[in-house]
Amino acid sequence: MELEPYTEDLEGGVKAFNMRLREGGEGAECFPETWIRDFPKRPNRGLYQESFLALEAGHVRGGYHLRHQKFFVRGTVETLAGPQHMVSEGIVNSTCVMVGVRLLQHALQKQPLLYAVGMGGKRERLPRFLKASRWTLEPIPFYFKVLNPTPFLANLTHLCRSRSEKLLVDLLRYTRLGGAALRILEFRFDKLDRAVCAECFVDFGPWTNELWEACKDRYSLVAVRDSETLNLLYPPSSTKFLRLRILREAKTIGWVVMLDTQMSGHKQFGNMRLGAIVDCLADPENTGCTVACATKFLERRNLDLIVSNQASSAWCSGLAKNGFLRGPSNFLLGLSPKLAQRLQPFDDLKHNIHMNRGDGDGPINL
Repeated sequence: MELEPYTEDLEGGVKAFNMRLREGGEGAECFPETWIRDFPKRPNRGLYQESFLALEAGHVRGGYHLRHQKFFVRGTVETLAGPQHMVSEGIVNSTCVMVGVRLLQHALQKQPLLYAVGMGGKRERLPRFLKASRWTLEPIPFYFKVLNPTPFLANLTHLCRSRSEKLLVDLLRYTRLGGAALRILEFRFDKLDRAVCAECFVDFGPWTNELWEACKDRYSLVAVRDSETLNLLYPPSSTKFLRLRILREAKTIGWVVMLDTQMSGHKQFGNMRLGAIVDCLADPENTGCTVACATKFLERRNLDLIVSNQASSAWCSGLAKNGFLRGPSNFLLGLSPKLAQRLQPFDDLKHNIHMNRGDGDGPINL
């Protein structure tokens, strides 16, 4: 078996590979059928994506993307890589069970400092495989704030595992006890900083770099968030992402990237109108007021629910101070053995890791 770059002439093989997955009942795992990448490799660009396919006698047996990106790791800028969309024919064909192992080995050969974000929870195939490969796995905490209790409770039945749970949720919904309870749980006494204001923007300008330089040393692991990188991740031409700049007395103290999405039959969120705090940056002392501005902005958009996944303890505290409740998380951070070694003692440094849905391919499911 050989690992080769994904080129245009292999698109037919990928389509045949996907057909075999669909026939085996795994259509959701299909690999992209075009070789064109979102972030092609360019001279002097720190963010780029490669794609590789596992070939056996001319047949595609698996594939994955590898996103290279600059990170600030304990005071030093280094290149890390994140394997994404790793798919093996082994999920439907027992004779291909070693394909996944080969894909991961190849990724580690390309870049030993690997990370993975998301993955759907520890019970999924990839996290179990990474755990067996001595990766460090940590859940990235999930926080939510209910803005409209009635549709929230109506869609919460998607997560009910029994008829009795569904009846309880319906009771809370129709008696409005659920809405009252949520309001009590989310109530906070934090006083808003009158000197702080927020403004929408289109592109990340020079002020982004000033904030990055001021904040980067406060985190043990954080992707480089300078203007060049952020304008690639959240292109000014895209209207999908909502961008908010936070200022105190005309000085930028933070920024937030958000989503406003009407869900349809989503596994967790049903048909709610969902707001998400996808990405953000601020000094840890300014996380609370940054989240406050983002929350106020999203509250004006007639949403049902706001969610966010944040690894940093400072950002988790900022969410809690603004009435967000913590829920179960299926959004994981995985660190390869060599990257985990760089973050020792891990139990001390993990609280200052700044990772969220803006890292990896996290926003695609929102």
